[in-house]
Amino acid sequence: MEATETKEIKTALFEEHNKQGGKIINFNGFMLPVWFSSIKEEHMAVRKDVGVFDISHMGVLKVNGANAKNFLQNLISNDFEKSENSKMIYAMILNEKGCVLDDAMAGQVDGQCILVVNAGNKNKILAWINKNMMPDVEIVDMTVDNGLLAIQGPNTCAKLAEIFDFDFAATGRFSAFYVDIMGEKCIMMRTGYTGEDGFELVVSNENIVKVWQKLMEAGIKPCGLGARDTLRIEFGLPLYGQELSEEINPYMTRYKWVVKLESGFIGSDALASIKDQPQKFASVGLKMKERIIPRTHCEIKEGGYVTSGTLSPMLDTPIALALVSPEYAEIGKEVSVVVRNKEVKAEVVKVPFF
Repeated sequence: MEATETKEIKTALFEEHNKQGGKIINFNGFMLPVWFSSIKEEHMAVRKDVGVFDISHMGVLKVNGANAKNFLQNLISNDFEKSENSKMIYAMILNEKGCVLDDAMAGQVDGQCILVVNAGNKNKILAWINKNMMPDVEIVDMTVDNGLLAIQGPNTCAKLAEIFDFDFAATGRFSAFYVDIMGEKCIMMRTGYTGEDGFELVVSNENIVKVWQKLMEAGIKPCGLGARDTLRIEFGLPLYGQELSEEINPYMTRYKWVVKLESGFIGSDALASIKDQPQKFASVGLKMKERIIPRTHCEIKEGGYVTSGTLSPMLDTPIALALVSPEYAEIGKEVSVVVRNKEVKAEVVKVPFF
């Protein structure tokens, strides 16, 4: 969770986080809470009930114009036509070599095209968009005037229905829709980064404090970046810069299904040429056989390295995501992870971890 930039951008909820005792850190240039009470307590609130994260550091882009759909199809690896009827789809944005510039959510809300990108990559992706721009396309950065909340957990639909008088349970997974939130027409997406049901809400900076306070009054747990990280590792979700990078292609990941070569996109020719070839690494989950937490970049003696590691709050055991030599990617295989100059045995296990 180290800062990667020297700037210190405060979200519209910065003062609210301070009032609630949030431990603030610089994350990708944004001043955000890493926790409020504890990572474990916030993690378990999301797994068992409902929690809310300030994710206003993410990039939410509107893609306008007559050529918007064609442009997005050229930009992302998945089939953008799947987003018809107000759906969000998971995809990767690739360079010409077929390696990952970012992973993203792309979709439509009543015909309006939207692209959600990672905080640390927003400027890089905007530059890539400009480099590959088509006529009759306009990009609007919604995060200039709006924040983003992630409300996550098995009780999310019921709790939000009580607060905002809307049947959230009737919406489909990965749907995107407009909903009236405290007098404002907001975009809401039934997506998330925790492995639980939930929604991501785009709300104006003018109103986001009132919405946050309403969620707090209803007893929803405020959560920080720490729990967001442990939740996504437990569910095997990738983080750019760790599980994904410009040295990793989608065929090395657990997300080969986001590649729809027939759709045609930047990098598709490169991927088509290696589709049936053995890859250098395969992405796996590891369960440690000792109570030692492996960290990013820990070497795997048989070939490869740890991309993310944590102590799983649900399993109460150290787990990791890793890239390993393909011959060691089978469930049940054993590898040796070098943690602080000590070789620790780990078993390749099914992901998600629970």
